[in-house]
Amino acid sequence: MSRKLRASVAWVVCPACEQQANQVYLGRLVIDLGRTFPEEAALRRRIANVAATAGRTQPARRLVSVERRGPTLEVLTTSEKLAHRIAAELAKVWRGTATYRWSDDGSLFARWRPGRSA
Repeated sequence: MSRKLRASVAWVVCPACEQQANQVYLGRLVIDLGRTFPEEAALRRRIANVAATAGRTQPARRLVSVERRGPTLEVLTTSEKLAHRIAAELAKVWRGTATYRWSDDGSLFARWRPGRSA
């Protein structure tokens, strides 16, 4: 690429990268684990795998953060659909209950509680 051509290019940051950098999210999933959840490492791997799979077909759908906050694990995503997909996957694997609440702005608040056997 020539210098003249390179100078004429407008460089921008992709919207999903910008959302991650600024901690802006459209999906929020709260997972009620209690003080101890014996399969927390497996659960975190499943969250990462679901996000990686979604990212291959829809690159704008990414994890913003996954943080333990006392008895809960909070997952923030750039897309409400990714948060929904993760909650549904957790409910499928570990049973329990997933609930969803959409806001007027299109964002999603989801909550997942493991079943008694988890």
